Amino acid sequence: MASKFEISLNMKTLNGLETYGCFDLGTNEEFARSLYTSLHGSKDISPDSVITIDLVKRENGLLFPLAIRHCNYHQLAEDVKIITRELFKRLILEE
Repeated sequence: MASKFEISLNMKTLNGLETYGCFDLGTNEEFARSLYTSLHGSKDISPDSVITIDLVKRENGLLFPLAIRHCNYHQLAEDVKIITRELFKRLILEE
């Protein structure tokens, strides 16, 4: 079974870390890593970080975090635009 890659959107709440969104990037690791590196945010995670964007590999039902970055609301909005645009282009070109 091939590994799948995802970008997950997470928020720290009173109950702990909650994943509230997930983008399926498919099985191409090069595409997933390239897209993730184009996103905004900081690699410096602090205890005060509230929103994180994670690059995750899913293999045999298990999740393996590959990268994490902290962002603010403005960066998150821009990142969602970037992810959507790049996934749209990829899906159109695959057809």
